[in-house]
Amino acid sequence: MTETKRNVRPLRWANRVIGIVGLLFGCCFAAPQLLAFPYYADIGETRIYSETPLNLASLRPVMARAEARVATSPIFKEPVGTRIFLTNGGWRWRLLALTTGDAVGFTRPVSDLVSDAVILNRSNIGRDTVSSRYGTRSLSGVIAHERTHIMMRHHLGLVAGVSLPFWVREGYPEYVAGEGTLTEDEVAVLRARGEEHPSIAYFEARRRVEAALAANGGNVDALLRNEQAMVR
Repeated sequence: MTETKRNVRPLRWANRVIGIVGLLFGCCFAAPQLLAFPYYADIGETRIYSETPLNLASLRPVMARAEARVATSPIFKEPVGTRIFLTNGGWRWRLLALTTGDAVGFTRPVSDLVSDAVILNRSNIGRDTVSSRYGTRSLSGVIAHERTHIMMRHHLGLVAGVSLPFWVREGYPEYVAGEGTLTEDEVAVLRARGEEHPSIAYFEARRRVEAALAANGGNVDALLRNEQAMVR
């Protein structure tokens, strides 16, 4: 009887550890706010969480610029319940980003089961910047890019939205954002040197989307649904 009890204790501790790990991963995907984001503010239908105090005088123009870019898309709809998480690139970012730690930001489709969530790397509201080890771009532009991902998934459906070819899936958000990590001149220099950079693929995807929309008269729905049909 004593031996049985001894064997049960490690199992109980193992179950507790598994439960804690499961809860932690649940936070990563469904409720990042549980990872001690002490500051938040609501701007319209969007709640912005941050590791540091939020300067609303600087945050409102950033959000206005992001929303203005997203609103240029013909498939735009007013966002409902979106959450944005601003990190300093520390442990919260590393935990939430998992395998996408070198990005400036991301959304995860599973978050849509709760409400849309955008997670951003090293963010500076006052300077309107977000950075990763590959470069710096505007915070408003990255928010517009990530919000476009959400908008595309809502427009097409979750499965179809994540099944689009890379050049459409990433190129259209870059097109809406109106910018990328690399400029055309920077891409030309990298190519002349024969250097690889992950952002070149995003640059090329945006250019391809621009060409496709120019060819079809700017019909975004046709672009997205035609590509959706191609990958079936």
